[in-house]
Amino acid sequence: MPSAAVVSVRDLHEGQGPWLIEVISDCTLHRAVLRTAGTSAKGDEYLQIEAAALTQAERAAVDAPRLIAIDDGRQTGVITSLQTALTGDTVAAQPRNDDRLLAVGGHLAEVHRIAVDPGPALPQRLRPLEPGGGYTAEKRASAENPTRRSRDGTRLLAAAAQQLASLPRSHSIRGLVHGDAWLGNIMAAGTRVTGLIDWGCAGVGHPGIDLGHARLSAAFTYGIKAADAILDGWEQAAGRAADAMPYWDTVAALETAPDMGAGTDTRDEFLQRALAKLH
Repeated sequence: MPSAAVVSVRDLHEGQGPWLIEVISDCTLHRAVLRTAGTSAKGDEYLQIEAAALTQAERAAVDAPRLIAIDDGRQTGVITSLQTALTGDTVAAQPRNDDRLLAVGGHLAEVHRIAVDPGPALPQRLRPLEPGGGYTAEKRASAENPTRRSRDGTRLLAAAAQQLASLPRSHSIRGLVHGDAWLGNIMAAGTRVTGLIDWGCAGVGHPGIDLGHARLSAAFTYGIKAADAILDGWEQAAGRAADAMPYWDTVAALETAPDMGAGTDTRDEFLQRALAKLH
């Protein structure tokens, strides 16, 4: 970028990156996000998967960060990517707005229309937050300091897993999935969704992987009824009913810790509703 000058660099996550970089060129401010994988193999895989997913989104003209460049480590010593910054703020940081939640569902439907075969760049996914899972701090706390609530949660999750295991796995439809579509990874300006960020859990799988995870996130953030707006938005955009949502809501809830703190009652209600409709 000729005659460009970096005017600010801001860490976006507790001193570990990614970093928001602002550059002025020809009197125009440009914003980009720099991500580094670090030295772990998992970090390398995360950025490589993210780059493959962003490439698919750009080809399909789906709103998402655009990959500006990626270095395989030969220039910087670690795998590093530079991508455009999305406008707006995360949905999780904004007050409840059902039009915005409808738009979240609609945007996920756009992502799920992207047809892609699984492979090393975009592996098959069976649940959200693969490969390592999520809610690690909560799971560690539940294991290290068991309480009556965590023991009750353990029993509920175990019973749900047993019930789910007795059913055939739902894989009738598959396409690109984000893999970590909680509301903190979905950006919006007003009621318009500008895209999803953090694509390192992406892959090929059933749309319910994202829908269940997003619905549970909405329930945690705004209350149990907010989950329905996301499903409504997806079905309106897709032009059909979502497939096997009780199954995928259960899958999403099974990724949580036995004790989710203030969110435990919400998780329990979300999961119990899903289990009541499983068949």
